[in-house]
Amino acid sequence: MQLQSSPRLTLRRLLNFGVSSLLVFSTVLSLDAKTINIDSQQSFDQAHDNAAVNDTLVWLNGTYEDIFMEITEDRLYIRAETLGNVIFTGASRVDIRGDFITLEGFQFLGGDIGDRDVINTRGSFNVFTEINIKDYISYKYLRVREESRFAEITYCNFENRLNLDDQNILSILVDENNPGFHKIQFCSFKNFDGTGNDLGIEPIRIGVSTQADFISRTLVEYCYFTQCNGDGELISSKATQNVYRFNTFEDNPRAELVLRHGSENIVYGNFFIRGKGGVRVREGQDHYIYNNYFYELDDRTIFLQNEDDDPLDNINIAFNTVVSSSEIILGGTGGDRPTNVTFANNIFTDPDDDLFEDRTGTETWIGNIAFGDLGITTPSSGLTVIDPKLTENSAGFMGLSEDSPAIDAAQPGFTELPQFEGMEPVDTEVLFDLMGQNRPSQIEERDLGANEFPHEILIQPLATEENTGPSYIRETTTSVQSNLVIVEDLIDINPNPVTNKINVIIRSENQGDLTIDLFNTTGVRVRSIADPSNLRGATIISNDISDLPSGLYTLRAISKEHSDGKRQIQSIKFVIAR
Repeated sequence: MQLQSSPRLTLRRLLNFGVSSLLVFSTVLSLDAKTINIDSQQSFDQAHDNAAVNDTLVWLNGTYEDIFMEITEDRLYIRAETLGNVIFTGASRVDIRGDFITLEGFQFLGGDIGDRDVINTRGSFNVFTEINIKDYISYKYLRVREESRFAEITYCNFENRLNLDDQNILSILVDENNPGFHKIQFCSFKNFDGTGNDLGIEPIRIGVSTQADFISRTLVEYCYFTQCNGDGELISSKATQNVYRFNTFEDNPRAELVLRHGSENIVYGNFFIRGKGGVRVREGQDHYIYNNYFYELDDRTIFLQNEDDDPLDNINIAFNTVVSSSEIILGGTGGDRPTNVTFANNIFTDPDDDLFEDRTGTETWIGNIAFGDLGITTPSSGLTVIDPKLTENSAGFMGLSEDSPAIDAAQPGFTELPQFEGMEPVDTEVLFDLMGQNRPSQIEERDLGANEFPHEILIQPLATEENTGPSYIRETTTSVQSNLVIVEDLIDINPNPVTNKINVIIRSENQGDLTIDLFNTTGVRVRSIADPSNLRGATIISNDISDLPSGLYTLRAISKEHSDGKRQIQSIKFVIAR
């Protein structure tokens, strides 16, 4: 759960992109904004046509069939009365041409719109949050057109399209002259059936083949992918300068992340667990695969292709941990071998068969450890065959033991990550490990692989099925304490992810009745945020968390016992990311 979007949140975005203060004031602080309830196609059309800046259009709870929301006005907040309790079906769809539109809390279930998109947007600065699209026959589930800028797609779920035609699910198109600067965050992609062949049913596609050289600057982070088998590509990256970080790809037996076309893409800090493969790099130059964890992949872990259309050059692979997986294919067969490929400070261990195959003989090896059948001639330097001595943690993931030869073994010489103008900062110097722990400033004091020892944060995915997608469809664990009732309306938080300060918004009418605590991933309470003694009358509490390491945390609020002997409890997961 996260702070509910509203038009007032556009203030930050407007300031970020240089709009004048006068426009900000007149847009965000409009005094005549109103809320309009909607319960039919006719009432929506009328409300939309008569809407003023910052008006809120509220669909009343219920199931609606054959609704077409054509949105041409700007700066509207269109939401469900209650998150998840407004369901659109039949031929329902949305087309947006306006700017600064927030669409929140709707489900699109079991519909059939033929060759049209469930949601299509041409506007800019539009926000899509808490949306669930499932079991539809459609073209795209959500399409962001070339002319769109700064779309934010957060806490949405995309699942089980019924038709298996050549259409991807979430499509980001790229303009030739202007980057899109789109963000896809905390979304889930689940249960797309298919053969895994080139059917075009990719959960995410950014760009098309003709847009390979166009600069996209799209960020995909903290998203969860599972059982996405409609195509061999989980993400099909077909444009330049995108960042894929902190995602989890789990149990996808027919698919992998593919840098299909374009250059200068970053794959950073992801978990690839039990699937066909990890990362396939087909074309382009200046790609970076850093700080990732690969585990039990049964086809190929990293596949560098030998491709004549746009041969690979300057491919950088550093600080990754590869455990119990299939080979890394180096692209040595064919007339267009990858050039300037560097492997630096990685751990490769316990392969299914061989660790590597199809060597070009021109790779640069810096500070790597390998243990198992290499499958290639041992390089003269930069690849030491030795047991890295990994140990399994309580979550089932492998980290360094205290006597691992990977500790303090990193070597300089790897290329720093690029920083793309206008995007959120990238860890250019790899100053943090996979879980966000600090790495030493001196290269020689850093550990090999994705994680620094000691592992102060439990090694496990940041993005899971439990903290991605709409709040109303996440699995809820029933408390063993029978006097606790799980609710979702005690508190909210912002921002999420957070860097140094978190704001807790008190939504309960009885502010003085709450105890609010902060827990780490191991369930240890790291601090108390508030209790009835200091909370009474407060509506927002700011807490400095700059002393806490990066990672996943849980904020828990519990109310005092009520007259019926029950207490309410709410838990919100959030990420500290620096």
